[in-house]
Amino acid sequence: MTIQRSLHGTGALLVLIASGLLPARAQSGVAPEITIPAGTPLEVKLVRHVPMKAGEALQVTLAYPVYVNNHLALPQGTKVTGSIVSLEPDKPTRVDARLNGDFTPFHHPVVRFDHAEMADGTRVEISTSEADNGAPLLHLTPPTRKKRSLIRQQWDGLVQRMHDTKEVIFGPGKGDRLLQLFYSQLPYHPERVQTGTAWSCELTEAVVLPMPVESDVPPSGAKARNVANEQTSSLLLHAYLDQELSSKDAKAGETFRATIAEPVRAPDKGLLVPEGSVLVGTITRARPAKSFGRAGILRFDFRQLQLPEGERKQVIGSLAGTDSSAGAKLQMDSEGEVKPQQQSKVLVPLAMILLASRPLDDDSSQLGGATVGSNGLGFVGRIVGMASASRNLAAGIGFYGAAISVYRRWIRRGREVEFPKYNRIDVEISERTGRELEPK
Repeated sequence: MTIQRSLHGTGALLVLIASGLLPARAQSGVAPEITIPAGTPLEVKLVRHVPMKAGEALQVTLAYPVYVNNHLALPQGTKVTGSIVSLEPDKPTRVDARLNGDFTPFHHPVVRFDHAEMADGTRVEISTSEADNGAPLLHLTPPTRKKRSLIRQQWDGLVQRMHDTKEVIFGPGKGDRLLQLFYSQLPYHPERVQTGTAWSCELTEAVVLPMPVESDVPPSGAKARNVANEQTSSLLLHAYLDQELSSKDAKAGETFRATIAEPVRAPDKGLLVPEGSVLVGTITRARPAKSFGRAGILRFDFRQLQLPEGERKQVIGSLAGTDSSAGAKLQMDSEGEVKPQQQSKVLVPLAMILLASRPLDDDSSQLGGATVGSNGLGFVGRIVGMASASRNLAAGIGFYGAAISVYRRWIRRGREVEFPKYNRIDVEISERTGRELEPK
């Protein structure tokens, strides 16, 4: 509905309310409210680790803001509470852990959330679907460097692992990570839900909230998140997938949809892309994982933007970033192609084989050789190797670990590329099509 500037007084207010530009309760003396409809996705992140037990309370925060009709409804960082409703067996993790001599009965939690805390401390009751897709998340962005040689890839992988090890030892939260590392070396240990674990769920009932005050000054990084670039006319859109995507069953040429989660505004605050618009994507390359360590590959782009009013615009959009489970360890190239991180297929197995042979070296001490070489079964294998009087036993444990390393990198089936429903993605719309979205 077009609103003429000549409207004023009560008539103008009624027109604004009827058009949906102002909430119905934004009247004199009554605090304005905003309604978040059922089906709205929420992504939350665990603040602090908790034991893996049914009934355990969870303290989480919103990983992304929630918008309704281009108005901010729930800011990023809003506190949410819930609980673990049940535990499900995590069979893949169990099988993989057994190879390292870890017999912990791994589970993954099924969670549900029931309250949100507003900025003023008010607790509002909410109802969400159950979620069992919890995992620590990383945000992937394409590299600036061009394609590298195989040797360079192997070297960069080794450097990255050294960097990750340094972060584990010296980075923030190192105590928690070192405890997890210690647990991974034991044959049995307590289970817990890690700090930073994130879940995607949806509201099962509509929620009426006081409308928060939207600041004119965006938070750190927000300009890059939801404002058009002033130098070029390219746009960075933030969306979530409306369906699951997997390299296992995706086919080149198939289409899918992603919903814009945050409105995009011009520097003058004019609305360019409304929240709730839909991007239509096309799978451009898909390859399922195969045996002998061949990983899955997935690539897609976007060619159409459907506005809430029904208007369709042709765009040229590419993947500029995506959330990824830290356990999945995905990587993205400069063209937006996503695949699992390439493991060091040569350096790591070779190093483990060399270490495993140390107990057989007559020039080294038996204790020193056993300490260095028995890398196969965590702390138990190392203690057995050090305590035994047999060089062959210590070397055998080390060669077992080397064989497992070779199996994981060269023989078993590679990993798929999987994006769950509601997975967040960043889409860059090219300069030419970005200009076409600007208001005339």
